[in-house]
Amino acid sequence: MEKLKKIEKKILKRSIEIIEKKLISEGDKILIAFSGGPDSVFLYNFLKFLKSRILIEISLIYVNHNLRIDIGNDLEFVKKFADENNVDYYIQSVDVKKYSIENKKSVELAARELRYKAIEDIRKKIGYNKIATGHNMDDNVETFIFRILRGTSMTGLKGIPEMRKNILRPILGFEKREILYFLKNKNQEYLVDYTNNENNYTRNFIRNEIFPYFERINPDFRKKVESLIMEINERNFAEVEKFENEKNLEKENFKILKENSINKKDKLSFLLKKNNVQISREKINQIFESFFTKNGKLKNSGTKEFYLGENKILQNVYGELKILEITNKNEIRNLKSDKNGILHDKATILKENQSIKWYNYKITLYKNIKDFKKNFVNDENISYTFFKIDDRVENGEFFVRSRKDGDRISLKNLGHKKVKKVLIDEKVPKEERDFVPIVGVKAFRVQNDLESSDNGVKLGNDNRNNSEITEILAISDIKFSKFLEKIQKKEIKKLRNESKSKLLIIGRKNGRER
Repeated sequence: MEKLKKIEKKILKRSIEIIEKKLISEGDKILIAFSGGPDSVFLYNFLKFLKSRILIEISLIYVNHNLRIDIGNDLEFVKKFADENNVDYYIQSVDVKKYSIENKKSVELAARELRYKAIEDIRKKIGYNKIATGHNMDDNVETFIFRILRGTSMTGLKGIPEMRKNILRPILGFEKREILYFLKNKNQEYLVDYTNNENNYTRNFIRNEIFPYFERINPDFRKKVESLIMEINERNFAEVEKFENEKNLEKENFKILKENSINKKDKLSFLLKKNNVQISREKINQIFESFFTKNGKLKNSGTKEFYLGENKILQNVYGELKILEITNKNEIRNLKSDKNGILHDKATILKENQSIKWYNYKITLYKNIKDFKKNFVNDENISYTFFKIDDRVENGEFFVRSRKDGDRISLKNLGHKKVKKVLIDEKVPKEERDFVPIVGVKAFRVQNDLESSDNGVKLGNDNRNNSEITEILAISDIKFSKFLEKIQKKEIKKLRNESKSKLLIIGRKNGRER
């Protein structure tokens, strides 16, 4: 049962990822390419679970390729499955053999082209906006190996995309054995296509004959190949080639690289190369597993170290990477570090209905109550504090930054107080104070009684010289200004959707207890 729990946890994690990446959004109408096999049955269950979290509509479509004489069993199963699950279904029939001969294409290619055309025709007819297919990790690895054997460019090695146009592949990260184990333990029936065991087609031969040999060498080879596919997808090869140029390696720092022009792993490799550290893909991956999230974000809670060999240590100190060298005298000295913060995902502007990660915090600004109810996804690993922003703060640019000398916050009934004093009073360790998020707003229009916490400017009816002021709203979840009202999540649910009050959500992960 432990294995089943891991798969269920993976389903939940993938669901949250799909929502956050907006691969599927509220109101989407998704047509599932349904063969009745284990992959499509698992896909249906996955989307059914997702449907319990956000409002989406799903239907099934089965395409009869007219390649087997026992197709009646498939049709009967599809109808039974749809009836039992109370889901709409559609059946289309195509003549693959005829199309293959007329267009001089292989049966595999002909079936694929006709299948997608039939699905797209129905999608348009019923007014749906997306198509979901049951491609899994095994399919992705098969495609990768097939393209290598056939011959392809680097672009061809990117594998199957999780989203192309309106076609979505939600279960691409699940292995076939995970899918089968899940269905077996959930007593879910599915069809078995006996033609998958025949080696008439190249992909079947790869799956049935080649993969067993790979498994002898490494039972987890699929995950290893998938990791390589993901790395290839992350890379911009034109930039990497330029980046690897010896002339670039002689530069002092990261200023030669444009932000987001190459991926984080290349930047990490560059940092290591600058400090004469021998690198390998395995070492880079190990560092990433330790220092980065699966989304490629540099972890910024606490301090972690990774031994690089040759008396060198890579250190992650609250989101800043440093390389230290242990000398013969057991002294540690700093080598060149990521001072420019290229590897640090530091965000400053807090936009409406978007989240930013600041060290071990997740900070979100919602435009109104309705948007919060629609988009907020609770993460059990994060402790949230909810604030309703005073309606007097009507327009402005919200931001998150580190503390500055002279920062003050306007507290309700207490007047102004220095941020430094707040942190001392709250016993925040000195070494942690620069990592505490300061949330504020540059206000462009406020009501008459809003004051500036920085310079004491008070806005009256004459705003000629006060078109912009800066107001600190919160010091993390530690202390908040008079322009915020702390509110419980259950209280938000009671508020009417028509309310235009903005909401500020500060989430803390792995933080100190309060």
